[in-house]
This record gives sequence, structure tokens and C-alpha cells, in this order.
Amino acid sequence: MKLEVKIPDTVWLGRFTRDHPELALESTNLVALPCGDFLGEFEIHGSSNDWTHEIGRSPDVFEVENLEKAPESGKYRVRFHRSITAALAAQNEIIIRFPTTSKNGILGAELIARPSQMRRLVEALAKEGKEPRLVSLRRDSLRSVPLLLTPIQRALFRQALVSGYFEVPRRITLTQLAEKVSRNKSSVSRTLAIVERKLAELAGTVGA
Repeated sequence: MKLEVKIPDTVWLGRFTRDHPELALESTNLVALPCGDFLGEFEIHGSSNDWTHEIGRSPDVFEVENLEKAPESGKYRVRFHRSITAALAAQNEIIIRFPTTSKNGILGAELIARPSQMRRLVEALAKEGKEPRLVSLRRDSLRSVPLLLTPIQRALFRQALVSGYFEVPRRITLTQLAEKVSRNKSSVSRTLAIVERKLAELAGTVGA
């Protein structure tokens, strides 16, 4: 599904994009740190200004670095406080497809999940005051997820979800997951890579 969510002013993305509605921010990568914070890479489109100091003044931002500057864009690495949207998605076993886009206080993202998981996420976001809006939903593509995977891939993917491998931060390591399913680490890694590629390809058809 495609979902739009209101970003609160307590989050730097919300304040920054409302202050600069002419800009569009793409989150191209997001990593959960052991302390619970996030480290993300963002591309800012629509200006050649250096936004390092303005982003760094946000109370929830701990560190910001300008990685690259172009005539009408810039790339930044930002370490900031915990993302409620990413946490709720992880709790509901939902995959967020990157990049996500933020503009004028609204976050737009493509998600992969079962309808029941989507309902739980939307309800949780509404309770948090995020004003979620469902832009599009392809149930036929969602139902085809199990058909994309072999029984072995499906069983491993289900175990990884239940065990918290895809949560942010992860509740289980790749080594621990391999031990849980009685397979070697390299085999589990290869299988999960195939599963993630297939889901990414599916997400591409959903967004088409």
C-alpha cells in the first residue's frame, strides 16, 4: 500500500519540511542504532543551500553531516531520535520500501504487509495523531506474496518475522535465526536475500 502520514513538529523532518514547503526530502536509507536512535541518509531536492546547521539545531538531531552537494540538491547523513512510524511498522511486521519522501510535513511511503497488519498500523498511527491517509492498495498483489516464495523461503520468512529479525532494532541476529531454524548462517543469509529481492520486485509492481 501507499500511505501518507503527518510528521509531528517534534520530529525534525516535520519542522524542516513545513518551514521549507518547496523542498522534497528522500530518505534513502535508515539504520537502527543499539541505543534506539536512527542513522539515516537523506537527499534534499529543490535547493543548492547547505542545510547542515539548520537541521543540526533540531532538538531531536544529535549529528548531521553534509555528504554531497549538487546544483539543486544535497545529501546528508543524520543521526536522530527514535522514529515512531518505523517502530510501529516493525511492531506490526511491515516492510517499508525505500526511498520514502517527506514534503510539507507529510511522509509518503510504500509498505508491504497483509491487510490485517495494515489495519493495525493505520489504527496505531491514528492514535499517535499522525493522521494516516491510505493513498492506494493492491490486494491482488498482496495475496500473491505467498505464491512468489517456495515453501522453504516462506517458512524462513515467517520465522524471521515472528522472531523479530526485521524489527527496528532487530530482536534476533542472523546467527541466532540460523540456529533457531537449524540451518547454517550463509544458507539463511542467501535465502533471505532472495526473499527480500522478490518482495522488492513485488513492491515495484504495486507502485507501478
